[in-house]
Amino acid sequence: MTVLERYNAALTEESKREASLAAEAAKKGDARTQSIHLMKASMLGDMLKVLGRVEHEGKRPNALETLIGSFSEEAERQRKLGDYDASDRAEQKAITVQFALDALREAERDGE
Repeated sequence: MTVLERYNAALTEESKREASLAAEAAKKGDARTQSIHLMKASMLGDMLKVLGRVEHEGKRPNALETLIGSFSEEAERQRKLGDYDASDRAEQKAITVQFALDALREAERDGE
């Protein structure tokens, strides 16, 4: 299995987990938590798979780190504005991208 195949498999697995958590939240009537888990599941699809690929191939070095920084800055900005929901969403996005970065680094360490 190649680096990118391992990376994509890890993201697919995590996306399924997030979708399952969204379904559990929906059963409990927790629309906000459901929405956050669906957002994370969606990010773990094509968006982060493509960004991980272009980073791995060297086409866009540090793409994932840059995105983490951007979401972290947005979280802090929203927190200062008092919009804690938007801050939490941006923070959850940063956490999701960090998961992807960690999965990519792990796949790269394991080699092709």
